[in-house]
Amino acid sequence: MLDVRQRQNLSGAASRLLNYIERHPNAVLVSSALDLAAKIDASDATVIRSIQALGFDGLPHLKTVIAEKLDEGTRTPVEKVGVTVSELTQDQSRSPLQLVVEAYARTLERLSRQTLADEFEAAARLLNDAGRIGLFGGGPLSRLAQQTATHLGRIGRTAFVMEGTGHAFADALLGLQPGDAVILLAYGKVHKESLLIKEELQRVDGKLVIITDNPAGRLAKGAQAVLETPRTEVGNMTFYGTILLALETLVLSLTQLGPERAMETARRLRDFREELDRGH
Repeated sequence: MLDVRQRQNLSGAASRLLNYIERHPNAVLVSSALDLAAKIDASDATVIRSIQALGFDGLPHLKTVIAEKLDEGTRTPVEKVGVTVSELTQDQSRSPLQLVVEAYARTLERLSRQTLADEFEAAARLLNDAGRIGLFGGGPLSRLAQQTATHLGRIGRTAFVMEGTGHAFADALLGLQPGDAVILLAYGKVHKESLLIKEELQRVDGKLVIITDNPAGRLAKGAQAVLETPRTEVGNMTFYGTILLALETLVLSLTQLGPERAMETARRLRDFREELDRGH
């Protein structure tokens, strides 16, 4: 991932740090020097010196470069799976279930900080004021967007998923209106569609809520709410449970902010289902 010259001349600590960065770039984005020190069995001062030995001014500079590389989508599927296979075969003392549980436990610990809870509350209030709530996620994240739109509809919120590829996506952009708020799932490569959503929301005076592991990235800049939500990795295989957790938290928060609307919608949903059952 990183363009580091003369790798063979690095110290032991710098080599271990580089290896960790290559395997877990997303984790580095949300780590302190102390966190990294624990990962490579060194002091935080050694981590800082190692970062400088790799050719960076410091940890913020390193994170900026990693974020840019992740935006570019530099890793191939073969590279990602290769790292995971290596980790699974080298350490067979822990089952895949243990590895997944431990990975999620570390991620959830980072999500439990109070500042993030405050940011989620602010984002929910912004969405509560919106006339409509849109969702967009590229690739596999589109399924999470669709599921969340269904849940929002069931608590009385007007929700829509921005879909389509190529020129067809232009119709989705045309549909954005003043008063809309869009939840954008921003992970990995920056999609052209995401940039256009951001630009069009600015034009129509809409609101943008970003859920991302890259709060310093292009999409997060200028957004009305940024919810830093790291993905969970085992080896270099990515899991999306924490992103789903973030979306479900927003749905739950909106339910709390509009309990009467949610209950009325639930009653209507029940009545529709009962009527449909009578038709069979």
